[in-house]
Amino acid sequence: MATRWSMLGTLTPWDLAALRFAVAGAVLLPILVRHGLGDAAGIGWGRALVLAITAGGPYTLILYAGLALAPAGHGAVIVTGATPLVSTLLVWLLLGDRPSRARLGGLPLILVGLVFVSWPGLRGGHTTWIGDVLFAADAMLWGLFTVLARHWRVDPIRGTAVVWSVALTYLPIYFLVCGARLVAAPPGEVLFQAVYQGLGVAIAALALYAWAIRVLGAAAASLFMPLVPIFGVLLAIPVLGEIPTTIQRVGIVAVSAGMVLAACVSPRSGAR
Repeated sequence: MATRWSMLGTLTPWDLAALRFAVAGAVLLPILVRHGLGDAAGIGWGRALVLAITAGGPYTLILYAGLALAPAGHGAVIVTGATPLVSTLLVWLLLGDRPSRARLGGLPLILVGLVFVSWPGLRGGHTTWIGDVLFAADAMLWGLFTVLARHWRVDPIRGTAVVWSVALTYLPIYFLVCGARLVAAPPGEVLFQAVYQGLGVAIAALALYAWAIRVLGAAAASLFMPLVPIFGVLLAIPVLGEIPTTIQRVGIVAVSAGMVLAACVSPRSGAR
């Protein structure tokens, strides 16, 4: 919501990416150096680069490009709705953990519920389909990160440090091409987005998600992604005074029921 708001105003997707990468990278690079730059904090540079692609710079740039072309409601449905589907499929194909009938029944219910929750924003112009394709690509990347982070037993702090330290390589290109925009942008907006993007979304959210993957398993952790747009709708009640429509309320119930149903499994993936 905050990202889309800023894009409609002063800052472009590339400006927001620079703020996210600069703040997160500057904070986390010392952690990477302390744990060993030579072997990517014990993760290994081969695996570290894969994680950086699936959850770091490329993932973020694709997401922002999608938000510039399609409504945020599309991203809420496609990224958060498809991630559990992708994660479950990858756990099955790569790790041999076959999903139960309950999980297979719950995931479509989650997806339908998300469509209802995001229904007011499911409108767009002629470029919308391009944004939707980018959102689908991001869902596949995030699902792959979810599975690999669990399979490789990546430490949440070290993994987060590697992801955003690698993203610092974007900054020289950005400042060479269009860095002057940040100087001309309103300082308040730049400061807010630097804190929100760099500390909130990049560091806190990714580290907590990586920790959830380690504790719950890949398939189970991905089930919580659909809660993102739901909490957005619920928070809009006290913050913006926006009351959910009837179809959004039905969607919230459907997502909740789908999550409960999908969680009623014997999570062998969580034991890996």
